[in-house]
Amino acid sequence: MRKQRHAFTLVEVMIVCAIMMLILIPTYRILSHGSRSALKGVQRNNVVMSGQQILSQLKLDLTLSCFIFVNDKSHSIGDIFTETTTGSDVTISFYTFNGDEYEKKVIPTSSGPESYRRMNKVEYILKSRSGSVFKTLERVLHLHPKIGGGKNRKVLSDKVNFFEIRPETITSAGYSRSFFRISLQLFDQDDKVSGNVGQLFIADFMETANPTILNSIINNPGLNRNWYTDPHNSD
Repeated sequence: MRKQRHAFTLVEVMIVCAIMMLILIPTYRILSHGSRSALKGVQRNNVVMSGQQILSQLKLDLTLSCFIFVNDKSHSIGDIFTETTTGSDVTISFYTFNGDEYEKKVIPTSSGPESYRRMNKVEYILKSRSGSVFKTLERVLHLHPKIGGGKNRKVLSDKVNFFEIRPETITSAGYSRSFFRISLQLFDQDDKVSGNVGQLFIADFMETANPTILNSIINNPGLNRNWYTDPHNSD
């Protein structure tokens, strides 16, 4: 006696496909949402790390910032800080002892109590980007000719929404303290990629930096220092 073989009808196949779709579509949506959430988490973590690295570099440059020291002249934080604006672009520049080995910076002297030190110049340049609401922040280090010369350029971030360095001075009980207030705002991704600025993650950063040489001169007048800068900054 021959056994009958059961075949699936078209209706049964369509029912099975429909059931599978009901199962797979929610699963796909869950997995897709999880992937997007994970990607957003990585992007936000990256922008936080990038902001912290920028602040760390800024704080080091500003803490070691300096100026041309002139005897019998009153010095303030304004002698360090220079800001120029060209259109919507902003360049913040100052001298700093940061960069290269200490041995290359010290200028030997045969007479006098001062031991001069060579300075490097650093620039933070905030540039507009064509077709983007965000800006690019660059750091350019101009090395002293006797240290090596040339310049090192590095793009710190291309997703900057706001950047500012503001000099401040506080005087209390006869003592003055000067510092720089740093404000930075970054986004986690490019607006061209997201297509919707309202969905972007905004990271705000704030830090202060105390210029060591300036505060020492203000609060300890008349002392000899080994950080007097070369009046011409060329030797």
